[in-house]
Order: sequence, then C-alpha cells, then structure tokens
Amino acid sequence: MNATLNFWNLGINGWANAYYSAAVQAGSIDWKAYFFGSLDWGNSITVDKPPLSLWIMGLSARIFGFSPESMMAPQAAMGVLTTFLIYALLRRNFSAPAAIGAAAVFFTTPIITLLSRYNNPDPLMLLLMVAAAYLVVRAVDSGSIRTIVWAGTLLGLAFMTKQLQALLCVPALGAAFLLASKSPLWHRLRVGFACLAALLVSGAAWMIIVELIPPSGRPYVGGSPSNSIIQLTVGYNGIERIISTQEDPVIQLIPEGFRSEKSDAGLFRLFNANFAQEGSWLLIVALLACLIIAMNWRQLMAEPGKLATAVAGVGWFLTTYVLLSFMGNEIHTYYTAAMVPPLTLVIGVAVDVLISCRITVAARLSICVTGFLGSAFAAAILNAGSGWPNFIGPAIVIVGCVGSVLIAIRPPFGWIDKVAVGLLVLALLAAPSVVSVYNAASPHAGSNPLSGPVTKSEVTISRFLEGASKGDPLWAQELGFGLEPGEALIARLSGATNCRWAAATYPGQTAAKYQLAVGKPIMSISGFMGVDPSPTLQQFQEEVESGNICYLVAQQSHLDVPGRSSTLKEISVWVEQTFESEIVDGAEVFDLRNKAPAR
Repeated sequence: MNATLNFWNLGINGWANAYYSAAVQAGSIDWKAYFFGSLDWGNSITVDKPPLSLWIMGLSARIFGFSPESMMAPQAAMGVLTTFLIYALLRRNFSAPAAIGAAAVFFTTPIITLLSRYNNPDPLMLLLMVAAAYLVVRAVDSGSIRTIVWAGTLLGLAFMTKQLQALLCVPALGAAFLLASKSPLWHRLRVGFACLAALLVSGAAWMIIVELIPPSGRPYVGGSPSNSIIQLTVGYNGIERIISTQEDPVIQLIPEGFRSEKSDAGLFRLFNANFAQEGSWLLIVALLACLIIAMNWRQLMAEPGKLATAVAGVGWFLTTYVLLSFMGNEIHTYYTAAMVPPLTLVIGVAVDVLISCRITVAARLSICVTGFLGSAFAAAILNAGSGWPNFIGPAIVIVGCVGSVLIAIRPPFGWIDKVAVGLLVLALLAAPSVVSVYNAASPHAGSNPLSGPVTKSEVTISRFLEGASKGDPLWAQELGFGLEPGEALIARLSGATNCRWAAATYPGQTAAKYQLAVGKPIMSISGFMGVDPSPTLQQFQEEVESGNICYLVAQQSHLDVPGRSSTLKEISVWVEQTFESEIVDGAEVFDLRNKAPAR
C-alpha cells in the first residue's frame, strides 16, 4: 500500500521544487556540479544545502535519463524503506500490531506522502535518522561498537543531507544507549565516543574538502554571505533558523494577517491552521502516548530493547516538538516531517503497553480517551481544509466515538473488542489517509509544498502561497515558485551559443526554471533569495567581457523588494547603463554580447 501511494502517478509534480531539479540536472551533466551541488553546470553557485540527496537523484538521472520520474523514484523508495524500518525497529521488542500500526501512521501522514513524491532532501534525512535509531536499539541488545559506529556514520550522512536539523534525534539516541545498555559505564562511554567520532567524520568530510578548496576553484556556496560552508551550516541552516524573529515576509512568506505579529511561535503553533494539516493529525495521540509511557515506565525498564526504544522515541519526539513550536520565523510548514518518525515510535510503544494491560480499567479508559480525542482532532483538521464533503468530519467523529465507547468496558464477547479497535483505527487514520491520497493525486510545486487543499481561513500560509503561485504578489511567485519563460524567450535563450551561461537572472527559482526549460546553464545572480554577494560586479563584468554570459533577463519586481543584495543592484545598474534591452514575452532581456551606443 505504501509503495502504491508513493509511486503511483509519480511524475504529476513535474519538476516540483525547480531549484533542486536544476541542481540534479546540472549534476547529471557535469561531475563538478554533481560533487558541489551546483545549481548550474557552469558552476557559478551551489544550492543552499549539502548535496547528498542530490547525488542520489543525480545518479538516478545519469542511469535512467533526466526526467521527473527518474528524479522522484529514489525519493519514493526512501519513503517505503523508512516505513519498513519503523516497523522493524518496533518489531524487535514489541508486538506486531504496535509495529504495523506505527508504520501505517507514518506513511499515511500527509507531509510524508507529499515529500516522498517530492525532490526536497527530507526523505533521505528521515531515512538515515530512523536507520540510526534502529542501529542504536540493536547496539543496546548487542553492545557492539561496530553497530553504534554505523549508527554514528548514518547520522553524519543525515547531517550532510540537511545539516543541523538532522541532529534533532542525537540527544535522545545517546540517552537511549546510555540508560538502556547493560554494559559497564566505561564501555558505554567508549562506544558513545566512537559513535560521535563516526558522526563527525562522515558529516564533516565533504564540508572540509569544500572549505579547503580555494574559492576560485569551486562554485560560490549558496546561502552563505561569506562563501563558507561552515557559515552556511552554523548560520543559514542552523542558528538563524532557530532564533530568527524577522518580520520580513520575503523570508517567511507569512500571510498578511500575521504580519502584524512578531511570530506565531508557541506551545500550540503546530495545532494552528498553518501547520496542523501537514503532520499534526495524531499529535494529540502522541502527546497522550508519552503520558501513557511515563505512567508505565516500570514495565518498559524490564527489557533493555524496550527501554531504549521508549527513551529514543519520547526524547526525539519532545525535542522536535518543542523546537518546531518555538523556533524563529524562518520555519517552513514541511519541517513538521521531522516530527513524524518519533511520533510514530511513541504511538507504537504506547499501543504495545496498552495491549499488554488491556484487561485493566485504566488501560481501557486510556484507549477510550485517546481514541476519541485523536479522532475528533483529526476531523477538526480535515474540516479546516476547503473542498471536502461536509459529512466526512462528523462521520469520523461518530466512528471514533462508537469505537471509544465499545472499548471503554471489557465486553462479554471478544469480537466486540476487535470491532472497537477496527473502528478506532479507521477513525484515526481516515482523515490523514484522505489527504495523503489527495497529495498523490494533485500536482505540487515550489520551495514550500503544502499538504491538502487550501484552508477555509483567508489568513493562512496556504492561502498566501496559493495567491503567490498565481503571481499575487509577483515577488512571492519569483521567490517561492519561479517564473516560467515564454516560448519566444525560450527560443531566444536556446539560440545562445559559445557562452558558458546562456543567460543570467534572479532569484534562484526563476533561474532554475529557465535552465530546465532551455536546457542550457543559467547563472543565478545572488543565489536562491537574491541576497548572496555572488557574483560581484567585477566578477560579472569579467565574465561578460570574456563572452561567458549571453543575456541578462531582468526581474524588476524582485529588485524592488527590500533587502536584496547590493551586488545584484550594482550589476543591474551597470547592465542597464551599458547594454540595450528589448521586451521578449514580457521580460526585459539584455544582450550582453552587444554594447549599447555611447549615451
């Protein structure tokens, strides 16, 4: 079922996030672009993430040809493999129903379905984090240094996929091993240091190589104001995302209704209409599951494997929940995917605990309350989206209510329990499953894909991005989705010969879409957001003088946005003063091979 959901109609998203698609295209053509994760095979600038996920998609493109399907197939396979690993992790020490239920929760969560069919780096990061958790639990059982070293290696590779976000599970996994392992303390510490060393080696190797190569010998590090992969890691992909409270909607893409507020950060952020539809369908259930686990701690402490899984799941889940709830305004809605694997683990552990003591009144009441609240909340999230038939939400609540009532009291016949459990599973998974099917059947695009249809509320991110995708406002379309070149413009740029770059333009998504349409390298001036100082005016002038750039396509609406790179503005002014322009398909195009007459 998971494979069907992930692989069916796989090419419907087209180039999806064109920014990463262009980098995969570049890597499928040029090995230097492949290694660095360059946006173009002229190697002017890299994307703003390490390239590990691009390597896998790029290798698929090299083998099967560059297409949406060849690029997305590894992503879909990663989603299926992650589902299997969640099942395998829980099945080592818990019952089959608990493991199967957790796996089902994972692959039916809408943001997981969406990203498993998308080209953002998250599927690889989640796969590596779950695989590391599986190895840590195995290491608790075996005490093997080799196993824990492999876990550290996978965590380092997860770091190389999306940097600091991949380390959210590290404290919990470390605590799980130290608390659950029965080996002597000195051995546990020695194994822990070996894991940390493996993480550092696998996570930092590529970064060190990039940092040691002189800037003249590699592309500019996109997302870094100082052309440093270290700065990118610590700043743009690290601390800045956690503590940023900027109100600039260019960065946050926050809808107008929220612009008067400094932030929506807080304990209930993941319950609001911006985030709930992504990964919070069973968030209430997971929080109650943590309480159930805490109340039955003695039962879990009897077996090291169970204790390790519980500590890892609860610690990882609460760490991620708190960070996502309180991090700064540079959060994206799809970041909620990072919470889903540990959410499924705590639900799986709690299910097993309740199954083992199901004859008690306390266990049955826990199932009753959790099932009812979970189904009611899932129905409320579904009801917040537009376009659904009115009967679905109430039907889910009724089914959940009936199942909860039936499970509350021990019945005279065993089949009643089976019916009750079936009804609760249906009530809890129906809403996210419906949205997941919607995600698989509907096209998605842009840098911040959203699950399900737009919300009924007019002041949500989904409404804002729906308008942005249609050019309202135009700067948001340029930043989040990119502009599609018209046929005449494609023909003009396709005819560019003897140039390293057919054209230069901005911002990153627009440059990517031009490159995908034209099939020739397009220079992205100032990177993804239009704020990177690359290239400098002098560098750009030298490339033009050398005949390496045929055209510049100006995007005036982007230049009007506050905070754009000063080098981008300097280049624009110089080009306007030096070359004549013409309008092609509504775009202002400068032919950089022919200077304008002296003015």
